[in-house]
Amino acid sequence: PHSLSLLKHKQQPLTVSASGTLTRTQVNMEPLRDAADEVRNSINEALEPYEPWQVAVGSIVAFTLVKLVYELVFVEENVLGRTKRWILTTFRRLPPVRAIVDEKLAEANASMEKSMLEHTGKDVPVTYELPKKSVSDAKVLEMLAKFSDCGSPDQRRLDGKVSGTIYVGGPNFERYNKLLCQAYEMFAWTNPLHPNVFPGVRQMESEVVRMTLTAYHGPESSCGSVTSGGTESILMAVKSYREKAAADRGVTRPNIVLPTTAHPAFDKAAQYFKIFVRKVPVDPVTKRASVDGARRAIDSNTICIVGSCPQYPHGCVDPIAELAAVAQQAGVGMHVDCCLGSFLVPFMRLAGFDFPDFDFSVPGVTSISSDTHKFGYAPKGSSVIMYRSPEYMQHQYSVFPDWPGGIYGTPTMAGSRPGALIAATWTAMMANGVEGYVNSTKDVVDRTRYIAEGIKRIPGLKLMAAADVSVVAWTSDVFDINRLNGPLTEGKGWDLNFLQFPAGAHLCVTRAHSQDACDKFLADLAECTADCMKNPTKQAEGAGAMYGASQGVSDRSIIEDVVRRFCNNLYVLPKKPKKN
Repeated sequence: PHSLSLLKHKQQPLTVSASGTLTRTQVNMEPLRDAADEVRNSINEALEPYEPWQVAVGSIVAFTLVKLVYELVFVEENVLGRTKRWILTTFRRLPPVRAIVDEKLAEANASMEKSMLEHTGKDVPVTYELPKKSVSDAKVLEMLAKFSDCGSPDQRRLDGKVSGTIYVGGPNFERYNKLLCQAYEMFAWTNPLHPNVFPGVRQMESEVVRMTLTAYHGPESSCGSVTSGGTESILMAVKSYREKAAADRGVTRPNIVLPTTAHPAFDKAAQYFKIFVRKVPVDPVTKRASVDGARRAIDSNTICIVGSCPQYPHGCVDPIAELAAVAQQAGVGMHVDCCLGSFLVPFMRLAGFDFPDFDFSVPGVTSISSDTHKFGYAPKGSSVIMYRSPEYMQHQYSVFPDWPGGIYGTPTMAGSRPGALIAATWTAMMANGVEGYVNSTKDVVDRTRYIAEGIKRIPGLKLMAAADVSVVAWTSDVFDINRLNGPLTEGKGWDLNFLQFPAGAHLCVTRAHSQDACDKFLADLAECTADCMKNPTKQAEGAGAMYGASQGVSDRSIIEDVVRRFCNNLYVLPKKPKKN
């Protein structure tokens, strides 16, 4: 009876009488109504002297002020930055300005499309649709060979003219390459998503992680995963910090603190996971991260600090131990980005170089990313994300227990993954061993510092930072450094990385850079610099001028649009010929 009564009278609250039976009570709403009427009447009386339009304008002003105060307190970007962006965006929307910008973007797009299509369709006909019938093995292999030769990447590797990118080389390259290809072939159809089907792949992946952790002095509790590259490793680390901070401290507006030189993968992670980024300027002379700046940037919503070993633009190592101490004191995570240092930095001391502490031997370091596909000499698409303990890594996983297809969970972003890459990475680590990595480290670092010393002797150039590991960066106080872009890249065939804020250039030395290649580079750099010194006030032309001009564009959204068009052109093909 009571259940039926409850269904009929749900709107009335129930109380328990002295006899223990349920009775219904009436809630007296009159006091609330009277209070609301009193408030309404007070507001009407206060606004009676004003005309309706004044009330409306006042309401708008009040709302704007409240919104401004809220943004000052809770929004990361400062008012000046938001105001500047709003002014530039509004100005760009003006029809005359929009027409000019669109015209320039169209010109840039046409230039990029032309560059992308330079080799397309010359040696191999462009395919727009599936062939009607199976293409013979011989024909497919013939086409693949032509694709492989497109742009002559093997010759550029042999000449040592590529910065980073192709990290393998040396006299044993052919044997080493054959070994890795054999490993890949043996596991071409494997997938670690199914460890019960491919237990061997599962074991190799676990061993890759543990060998890497050992190289980085990981404690017994340390753990990690193999990922598809440095970006995914960083994404996983940032996700883990976000989830852990939310679970442990209830953080709902997380931020990460990183130097301006940190890799854009951290910005990508922040974009994906809705995290604010607090960028700290680096020391203008050493280009190393500011420890005091990081300390000042931390607040109750900070989930981690970032340091690089080394950082990509200038090649120097951030003060990891000092940053880790700040992180530990603040009770936040400390991520060390060793993606570029990978299998060089763990072996620096064994190779005879003085090098600072940077890994899990440093108290406060809680995660490290390291790219096995760089100086680990594994094929592309391989990296390791490491954690000091499972309390961090458990937040990396994605778990979905209620899917009709079954309980589903993955350790990293991908579901299916290529077991062949894991096998090839394991093979690379076994083939090199500690001895191989120590020898490679000595060769790469010696040649990096050899080039750095050579640059110091070239009039008009100066180093931008210490060449701590494998990257040497230079600039000029005498002439526009972007003038070297055309002569060195188009004229001499060097593939270099040109920098901005401030302008400069760098070379990442790899196993492909023989001593002869280093000497050739210094000779070409000296020759091109001497030409620039003949007329130091001359401005850059061609690609150098475009790159230099892009640094002076205040509205960075224009540069973003250019980059988006570049990404579009990565997939461009010549227009399909019309049938007669």
